[in-house]
Amino acid sequence: MKTDFERLQKNLVSPLDGTGRPRVVVVLPSFTLDQAGMTKIPGIMHYEERLLSFLHLLRHPDRHLVYVTSVPMPDPVVDYALGLVRSLPVQDARRRLTLVDCADPGPEPLTRKILRRPEVIERLKRSLTDPEDACVLAFNGTPFERELAVRLGVPLFACDPELAHLGSKSGARRVFAEAGVPAPAGVEDLRDEDDLVEALARLHASRPASGRAVIKLNESFGAGGNALFDFRGAPESGDPEAWIRRVLPGHVEFATPPDTWDDYAAKFAEMGGVVEEFVTGAEVRSPSAQVGVSPSGEVRVLSTQDQLFVGAAGQTYAGATAPALEDYRLELHTLALRTGRTLAAKGAVGIASVDFVSARAEDGGWRHHAMEINLRMGGGTAPLNFLEGVAEARLDPATGGYLTPDGVPLCYVATDRLQHERYRTLAAEQVLDIASREGLLYSDRDRRGVVFSMLGALPEFGKTGAVVIDRSHGAARARYREVVAALDAACGAERTWPGAGGR
Repeated sequence: MKTDFERLQKNLVSPLDGTGRPRVVVVLPSFTLDQAGMTKIPGIMHYEERLLSFLHLLRHPDRHLVYVTSVPMPDPVVDYALGLVRSLPVQDARRRLTLVDCADPGPEPLTRKILRRPEVIERLKRSLTDPEDACVLAFNGTPFERELAVRLGVPLFACDPELAHLGSKSGARRVFAEAGVPAPAGVEDLRDEDDLVEALARLHASRPASGRAVIKLNESFGAGGNALFDFRGAPESGDPEAWIRRVLPGHVEFATPPDTWDDYAAKFAEMGGVVEEFVTGAEVRSPSAQVGVSPSGEVRVLSTQDQLFVGAAGQTYAGATAPALEDYRLELHTLALRTGRTLAAKGAVGIASVDFVSARAEDGGWRHHAMEINLRMGGGTAPLNFLEGVAEARLDPATGGYLTPDGVPLCYVATDRLQHERYRTLAAEQVLDIASREGLLYSDRDRRGVVFSMLGALPEFGKTGAVVIDRSHGAARARYREVVAALDAACGAERTWPGAGGR
């Protein structure tokens, strides 16, 4: 017997296919992920604002968007986001945008807040002017998003939570193997510390030249569940497992401290995980590719980007440049399509991304290692949507670059970590005014400039997001540094490193 959810999913139409259907889209920016990892991200609740990048869906004149948040978004933030969308009459769009909030700033994921509030669910139901032609567009799909979709009586555009295992660290390695996509040497399906010790010993025996290994929790978000194990000092003979067990706490570096080995080992026993070789080379880069999987099973590449990681372990995402390096972006397309088609064959739907580590080979080419699958929206989703919103730019499958309708190539630098303690003194309107006065704000006239997001995080966290668009990576990086310099000068901030734009 089919469940209510399965029956609803039979009517699912992708809201991203350009047809204007479904007519009603409930945007659900809930980070329903491992909460231990979420608490490590300053201002995580304000990441709900990033999905304002989907306001370009209002270009279809018959479409209605319902946008749900934990707390009300400031009017200037919403008005600014609406004003970004090219060829969109703002007043008309405002009438077709319904904002609903839970009046709850707590750390609990947004979807769980909604489910605990019957009055919010009723408001959402009243906003569904045509439930037969509607869907929930969610950041990710868990049993909570599934329950909300069923209670609203509309399908969910996100991966079925029954397929969540495909996006775990172990599940991803199995998908890569099935798809013929290379992954680092490693061991998956580890259950506890004993398995972990044995896997580290096996990896070191097969890759004795490798100095480090990466340990990953199966269900972690970003680098929140990653740790590096250092093999230096390992004996050339004897019992390697005994040595690993003895040095394990002291030879581990956590990607997102603070953390302790006891806490991490407990999480590992709860979630399981993998061990992988730490990829090295003369030049190592961290690209990713984003794919869209339609309800019919069609897969297309949406974007590629080169990611920037910071932190002591070099595992914390700080931003990206897009599209990815021309040398290999089409190679990423091929690998991402293979992965996406394998996911589609298993029933996955929605937005997903594949993260790689790429090392330059002696012959000048690149060796790509698929690292993980995110069965959800990722760091590249909002920047890509903003690019589509402000410039109507789309990916050119022939070159892997982004082109406007009249053929102008565009690149961008993006970060959600444009942050300084002094930025707390800046209001959203001030940031926009500063960028405008300096000629840095995005202009439709020359299709260059900065687009801000997460402006609501400024007062409490001194943090905002930025997508800087220009004709080349170098020009976008230079303009990004100008944006940082202008904001720093306005509030007396000093820094030694400007963030995603590089030095």
